[in-house]
Amino acid sequence: MKWARNRSISVRLIGLFLLTALLLIIVVRTGFHFAFKNDLRDLTRPHIAEYIQHLIDRIGDPPDIQRAEALAKRLPVDIYIRGPNQQWSSTGKLPDRVKPERWHRHRLPSGRTVHVIRAGREFRLRTRIGKHRLVLVPRDMQSGEWAPLYGIATIIAILAVIAFAYHAIRRLFRPVQEISNGVNRIGAGDLKHRIPITRQDELGTLAGNINTMTDDIEQMLEAKRQLLLAISHELRSPLTRAKVNLELLDPSEKTKALEHDLREMETLLNELLETERLNSRHTPLNLTACDPAMLIQEVINEQFPESNIQQDLQQPETFIPLDPVRIKLLVKNLLENAQRHTPADTHPPKISSHFYEHQWQLEVQDHGHGIPAEHLQHITEPFYRADSARQRETGGYGLGLYLCRVIAEAHGGQLTVESQESRGTKIKITLPLGHA
Repeated sequence: MKWARNRSISVRLIGLFLLTALLLIIVVRTGFHFAFKNDLRDLTRPHIAEYIQHLIDRIGDPPDIQRAEALAKRLPVDIYIRGPNQQWSSTGKLPDRVKPERWHRHRLPSGRTVHVIRAGREFRLRTRIGKHRLVLVPRDMQSGEWAPLYGIATIIAILAVIAFAYHAIRRLFRPVQEISNGVNRIGAGDLKHRIPITRQDELGTLAGNINTMTDDIEQMLEAKRQLLLAISHELRSPLTRAKVNLELLDPSEKTKALEHDLREMETLLNELLETERLNSRHTPLNLTACDPAMLIQEVINEQFPESNIQQDLQQPETFIPLDPVRIKLLVKNLLENAQRHTPADTHPPKISSHFYEHQWQLEVQDHGHGIPAEHLQHITEPFYRADSARQRETGGYGLGLYLCRVIAEAHGGQLTVESQESRGTKIKITLPLGHA
């Protein structure tokens, strides 16, 4: 399955949701950034400057250690003082030194210069009071130890929300896959299959409509089958009377032609009735332990005694369960079809029978003109012929291969057609050995 050709609807929706959320975040962040950045900066800068100036004024010049200690206890700020013969810290230890080039210089409205830096997890402000250096570290502005964990937790929460949305969407669209599988089975010819309806929404309505359509198709095909059976049965009586009346006539070329035509009509009716019997679930196969090579040889001896058919028949180790009458009919139709399409000036048709681990494979190869590619998928349909003229000499009435396919499927196997124009056609029958 290629991702570019078969993408899940739920995955597409998840991608759409993520893209929408990302675009919303970008739009909102950008809008707030440009709308409030300058205003917040202008509003907060005077207050921050006033706060810093207030702390410096309270500490005094020169710095008063007692005042600084009182400020550190009352306010969320650590204070460090370094001067001539004096070092003091409200935390009991002095801060680590930072390279001078990393400090950022700012000037307060009072004219005092303040250096600012973010050192590790701390935010520091440094200034000079006379000969002393004062460092202020606001405690509420320090980077918390739990910040990385908060970031990881946020990512996990986002992934959990995405996973929940994905499963919710998959649950929402689960009937789509069931409908697709059901349509494939119905399209493959399983008209007894019905799509289970587990929802009362639009997808449930769609499944119900497909089931109703399948019911209508099944009824239509059954009516067609019954009509075909009725016509076939009704034609038997006048056909029998015509054959009896033909026997009373004096032999001539015309009576021979009539006899030939009546025989073809009888064969056509027999094939029609046989295919409908096999399509009916109430007509079981008459399975008997058989030697397929023997059945093929009997067909050749009875139906094609004068033909030079090439044979490659492998003897089975044990007999296999087959319906001998219908297998012989299958072989007869395949050989008739191969002979009809093989010119007299080329190699004769070839029939092969081989056994593999779990299956029996029958192949009939002709050396005719082949079947055009556009007709291959329809060639085993009833009454379908690549030659639209439907002349008997060029292919009969389109029931032979259809009957062969039905016989193969009744045995649990399949019929496949391989053909190349100007190189001939190969019909392959594959039957499982354990079919019962």
